[in-house]
Amino acid sequence: MRRPALILLLISAVLAAASPASAYERPGELERVASIFALRDAEVRCPSTDEWIGDPVWGNGPNPARAWGYTDMIGDYIVLHPALCAGALAISDATLPLWQRATGVLVLVHEAYHLRRWSGRRSEAKVECQAIRHFKNGAERLGASQPLTNDLLAYALAAHQRMVKLFPNYRDAKCKLPLWELPMSP
Repeated sequence: MRRPALILLLISAVLAAASPASAYERPGELERVASIFALRDAEVRCPSTDEWIGDPVWGNGPNPARAWGYTDMIGDYIVLHPALCAGALAISDATLPLWQRATGVLVLVHEAYHLRRWSGRRSEAKVECQAIRHFKNGAERLGASQPLTNDLLAYALAAHQRMVKLFPNYRDAKCKLPLWELPMSP
């Protein structure tokens, strides 16, 4: 009688110690584009909303809504907010708001620069400058046409401005921002 109880106790302990199954997806298209900016293979995780809320890095903080994504530089992977994953993946889907698609691309490129092995990878200001400067390239690589890329740029610039205003450590005073073009024909 003791042996089955001991085995049951051991199995219970192993199951309790096992990590829960992850609900995140790893979209190949986002990993392909992130790898271009990271200059190496990039793992991009798109968690479910429940997983995002329960994330030990951002989900339990005093303001979990502030995080748009993060890069685990030890584990070498990117995690994007679920809405931003959806936006970046459906960049040409007119049923999704422009802000969601633009911010998805901006954050994807931003986090990819954290993975890149360069001297500025730990500087939010340098990484954010690279992200906004290469936003158009990222949007086009995800399938946006040039006119759509220009439309999205206005929203990316607004998201960038919000970020650098609320979090000054993201601001690089020497960063040259891309210019949005008026969408008018001659």
